[in-house]
Amino acid sequence: MKLKFGLRTRFLVLFVIFSILISWAAGYITQKKFEETIWNQYKRNAIETANLAVAMIDGDKFEQYALTLKKDEDYEQIQENLNQIRRMGNVAYIYALKVISDFETIYVFDTWEENTPKEEIGQLGGREAYDKTYTGIAKAMESKKTNEEFEVTAITRFGYNATIYAPVLNSKEEAVGVIGVDVAMNDIKSTAAAAVKNMLSVMISIIIFFLLFLLIVIQNSFIKPIRLLKSCVEEMAAGNLGVQAPVWGRTEIAEISRIFNEMSYNISIHMKEMEALNKGYHKFVPEQIFHILQKPDITRIHLGDYQETRLTVLSMQVRDFEAITKAMETRKLFAFINQIYHEAVPCIQNRDGVIGEYYKGGFLAFCQKSCQEMLDGAIVICQHFYTVRKQMEGNDSEKCHLNFGISHGMVMLGIVGDKERIAASMLSEQIEAAEHLKSVAWKYRSEILITGAAAKEIPDFFTQYSNRFMGMIHFRTSGQTEKIYDVFDGNSMEDREHKEITKDKFEEGVKKFLKKEFYEARLCFIEVLKLYRQDYAAREYLYRCNCYYQDSKAAQEADIYIEKF
Repeated sequence: MKLKFGLRTRFLVLFVIFSILISWAAGYITQKKFEETIWNQYKRNAIETANLAVAMIDGDKFEQYALTLKKDEDYEQIQENLNQIRRMGNVAYIYALKVISDFETIYVFDTWEENTPKEEIGQLGGREAYDKTYTGIAKAMESKKTNEEFEVTAITRFGYNATIYAPVLNSKEEAVGVIGVDVAMNDIKSTAAAAVKNMLSVMISIIIFFLLFLLIVIQNSFIKPIRLLKSCVEEMAAGNLGVQAPVWGRTEIAEISRIFNEMSYNISIHMKEMEALNKGYHKFVPEQIFHILQKPDITRIHLGDYQETRLTVLSMQVRDFEAITKAMETRKLFAFINQIYHEAVPCIQNRDGVIGEYYKGGFLAFCQKSCQEMLDGAIVICQHFYTVRKQMEGNDSEKCHLNFGISHGMVMLGIVGDKERIAASMLSEQIEAAEHLKSVAWKYRSEILITGAAAKEIPDFFTQYSNRFMGMIHFRTSGQTEKIYDVFDGNSMEDREHKEITKDKFEEGVKKFLKKEFYEARLCFIEVLKLYRQDYAAREYLYRCNCYYQDSKAAQEADIYIEKF
């Protein structure tokens, strides 16, 4: 079984070694013997001085200074008072400390003589090592009373320092710091100062060495792996799913990196599955429907969601599809209709059209961007299947006569169904108009019928496309009327030529029919049929004119709309 030496264990060992070294260095410079008479003399003076100094300090403000490390006028006054007490008490130092950890304290106040070197001055917030083997601070804070015995603490230019500690109490009688009064033992030989200097140099060198060593260990064992792992996390957040972090050793960081790699891999696999699933959903529910409903994906779709938007609607139908289904085997029928979809649908989708629904022998498509693109798609489909019919006479392909209805206007798109199953549905008078036009186009020997609203959306419609005004259509639900146009760019060359020749006379007859000038309209349509006997729309109008022009009563009640639904 392999042992795991984690960062916690490594830091613990390093800090134990570091603490031992600090304790040894501090103990090495401690003076063990003092003259009894000098000791007692200075001890009494130091205790009195410490008590006087504590009386000058407000414990609550002491805590504030230690926390904020900011000076004010009261701070400067307390500092001056402590300096006066130091001078009157004839002591080497008076300072105030706050313990911030088991190994460190900070200066809050410090006093010094005018000729004291700058490096010996404790500044507000200046850090000082705290060795718990010296029990003076702990005793003073625990007992909340001034120490009765000296504690030998350090060597200065005055010689050995013996210190009395007095606790600083706040308004809650809690010990928040200590006042230290240092007394210099003047009978120490001059050589002690040189020894102190040497020892301090050694101690500082040792501390610096082990600090550098500790930083190198932390860098290699903690900071570097964390940065690499952080870099991998950022890559993953940027979309690079599946990124793998390097794993070194058997530390906690290495274990986290292994778990991250597993997570990254699993997420990448899951996201690929989700993408495949979304693509599968889009085969049944077009992605554009989500955009119209202002939903990011199918998981946010709810029953009853809806939006009203302006769309161009195109409806396509295979002419005489019911008769074709009866005359064709089921297997051939599916192949037949799928072949039609295979050739027709891309012409719509490549022009930003969306197939909203497939039904028997046709489909319903919509487009948000361009009505012209929908019309162009319908023309291309008609031209393609006309070519196919000519090339494959005698096959099923010659049955591929397609009719289109195109309209434009407001459409309500929403989600219908029940809790177990939902579907996207479009409701609009424009959809009904498109479906009705494609269902009656065959009656007028037309391939594409388009409403006037859709024609207005197409720039230069009347000059770009071969078209003729077919008449008016009436919407029974809303009571509104709409112009319809026959676009014959997708018809056979023969149809196109005859419709171009008779266009003016045909449209003149339609306009007279709308004015109920049935006799004059009848003459126009007769002229059209003389030139083109296969014009079924002219035949329809001629039949209606014959019904009305000799009967004034019938003429008054005549229905001038070519289509109503």
